[in-house]
Amino acid sequence: MFPIISAMLVIPIVGFVLIALLKERMSKGIAVASTAIVFALTLGLLIYSITTGNANLSESYSYISSFGIGLSFRLGIIPLILLFMSSIVLLATALSGNHENSRPRAANMLIMLFQIASIGLFTSANFFMFFIFWDIGVIAMFFMINVLGSANRRQASIKFLIYELLASALLLLAILMIYFYTPVHSFDIAYITSNIAMIPANVQGAIFALLFIAFMINMPLFPLHHWLPDAHTEASTQGSMLLSGILTKYGGFGMILLFGMMPVSHSWASYIALLAAFSTFYAVFLLMRQTDVKRIIAYSTIVEMGIVMFGITALNSLGTYGAVYAMLSHGLVVALMFLAVGSLKHLFGERDINILRGTVLNAKATTYTFLIGTLAMVGFPLSAGFIADILIFLGTLQSFGLLGLIPLGALILLGSYMYFVINRSMLATREHSRNVDYIGMQQRIGYAFLMFFIFLFGVLPFLLLNLVKL
Repeated sequence: MFPIISAMLVIPIVGFVLIALLKERMSKGIAVASTAIVFALTLGLLIYSITTGNANLSESYSYISSFGIGLSFRLGIIPLILLFMSSIVLLATALSGNHENSRPRAANMLIMLFQIASIGLFTSANFFMFFIFWDIGVIAMFFMINVLGSANRRQASIKFLIYELLASALLLLAILMIYFYTPVHSFDIAYITSNIAMIPANVQGAIFALLFIAFMINMPLFPLHHWLPDAHTEASTQGSMLLSGILTKYGGFGMILLFGMMPVSHSWASYIALLAAFSTFYAVFLLMRQTDVKRIIAYSTIVEMGIVMFGITALNSLGTYGAVYAMLSHGLVVALMFLAVGSLKHLFGERDINILRGTVLNAKATTYTFLIGTLAMVGFPLSAGFIADILIFLGTLQSFGLLGLIPLGALILLGSYMYFVINRSMLATREHSRNVDYIGMQQRIGYAFLMFFIFLFGVLPFLLLNLVKL
């Protein structure tokens, strides 16, 4: 079979080189073309999987065989869903996200680098590659904040890097422990999953703790979430779209691998569910103290990822696939909302809800886009978030009884405050902010592109759910 995963990796690598070598004014076209080709290939894979009912695909190339290291890729329904989500967000980011028009060559090279990381991580069949692509994504995001961000970008990027270096160190230590304690030293995820029980129980516990904290930082969950709001506040629009839209899903994907791989996770599931539920309420109460719309959306990401973690801890198909569907939905919705906030900042020069007024008068498309994104975020019917919430809470009801509905309270509070934000700063028309600029057709196309898939997977969830056994 044609090595389609390898081809998808080669495309952004070629794009990265071309952007570096050719004129700066060509960089955006190359980035859009590269992300569009990867999107088309991923869409083709999704259509093939839907029509055949089989999403499994693998590729393997010899690398350092004496140490059990290979360039191996595998695709299943969960990696395919996350890969498709990332291809949508990356295309929208390349096409519509650079309101600031700041350093286009650097921005587009980093988008290419981030696409390489996302393809590689979601399709990795061994932990060696998983770790490499994880760090490539972190490096790309660090420079997106540090180089392309706003006034306090350096402090925010250093804070981000400190947390992510800790996560990478813990991840590497856990991977090395797995390698040395498995009977046949290997990084292969399928082999490790089949033989993890042969590792001594106390070592399993240590490995689980290391991996859990690493993925917890990246999602993020309380109390290791402090880097996220500052990173979003200072990041460019493109950086924010990729940070919450894709990078936080590295941690969520890692959690699904962890809970599927290690039986010891069953012993800790209830405690982690409690932590995830607390994280959602903690984040929503902090969110209600914010006035910068970007920080509000940043804290909403912590709420949503807490609910994703809650679904994973249910340890059943409904909870797991609900968590995957929630990551699909959240990736699209949060990218849409950060794109809209970037437009508001570009149009009115402000993001503070105490200053923005009546934006619906002079920026109807952007204001209504933000409203639609808010409804989708809290699980409005016909959106992908609605399907995700149903699956998660059915799964948690099975595992935890009525206690499994506790995070619904955080969603209700989130929706209530977001309505207050929209009503106060965007829909109230007694006074209105002066429109100082305009947005182009590219931003409108980005809005439509993201909303199309948000509602496609809300109205036709069976397109993906027919591939799984719930």
